[in-house]
Amino acid sequence: MPRSSWGTKTKIDKNKWRIRWCEWDGFNRIRRSKTLYPCTSREADDELRRLWQLHHLPPNERVVPCPTFAQCWNEWLTPQLDEKLESGEMSKNTVVNYRSAWRSKVSPRWASTPMNKVQVEEYQRWLNGFTPSQAHMSQLVVLNLVNCAKLHGVSGIKFADVKYKMPREKKRVSDGGLEVYTVPEMNSILESLRGNRIEGTVILMAKGSCRVGEAVAAAVEDITFERYNGRTYAVYDLHRQYAQRGEFEPLKTVDSYRPVIVPEPWSLRLAEIVEQRKQDDELYICDNGTGYPMNRSSIADRWKASLGDMRYLTMTKLRNSWATAMLWKYGISAQMVDKMMGHAASNILGKHYDKPDHELFIETLDGALFGN
Repeated sequence: MPRSSWGTKTKIDKNKWRIRWCEWDGFNRIRRSKTLYPCTSREADDELRRLWQLHHLPPNERVVPCPTFAQCWNEWLTPQLDEKLESGEMSKNTVVNYRSAWRSKVSPRWASTPMNKVQVEEYQRWLNGFTPSQAHMSQLVVLNLVNCAKLHGVSGIKFADVKYKMPREKKRVSDGGLEVYTVPEMNSILESLRGNRIEGTVILMAKGSCRVGEAVAAAVEDITFERYNGRTYAVYDLHRQYAQRGEFEPLKTVDSYRPVIVPEPWSLRLAEIVEQRKQDDELYICDNGTGYPMNRSSIADRWKASLGDMRYLTMTKLRNSWATAMLWKYGISAQMVDKMMGHAASNILGKHYDKPDHELFIETLDGALFGN
């Protein structure tokens, strides 16, 4: 068993080593160990040397070496993601997306690269090879890795300070140059969907701010109705989402848990849909007939097929369209719209003091839409 001044390493099998070292926690020395595979003898020595520099001195005297992307992912970011998932700060779907982007995009190119050795031009070429969504998710993972490294005292990572040119989607001619629907367009679409299995889901998105998975998860028992100023409002108690892979999951963030309010006349139509589902002994607004919601791909197919000659945008644009209408047509403040959409607040007021309930949401919508 080769020994050194910074720990020990033991060969377990071909290209497989176990290293042991001690960490200083401010009061005591704590024994640690880790198995490395695949790994050469020299790589095991390098890892021990890195851990020695990181842990053998008291915190105020440590020299923190720059880790590779893989070391940062395994030792710092992965435990952080697990912690956020367990606390509910991050949804299971988001963590799955992070891990998928790491495994398929970031790791193949950067895993063994020290984080302070990335060249800006090379990084830009790497981003250029992806679709816009792939580039966005990969960049998000990388920036979280960089932030983790900096929080652990690593310095000298310069490439992340650059504003990169991200790939962009080519606009479809059928979009007409607009990335959202106007209010008349949304009303026409909803009228054309009357009686369609996805009608209630689209109402919750176009008239209530829901994300796709949030709207699909709506159960009949989650929707109640309240009267205000002589009008009926639907209140959807949003507390989970229905993921692409056909599973219920917690919402995206803790701020996503909120009441979703739908005004007249769409609340009245939603009440009819709820009543019809009850008569049919179905549990969900978009029930597939077996006691579960329709799968997301089937809903997307129905959405596209139902538009006919009307302008096609993906269903995700309904939420964008709702937000644009609330801000520009009805004059609701951006902070209020953020709360109604379940966005994480960016300031102290929004995070700790601004806590509206569904009654305030209803009052705000009633005043903006009907002038009361």
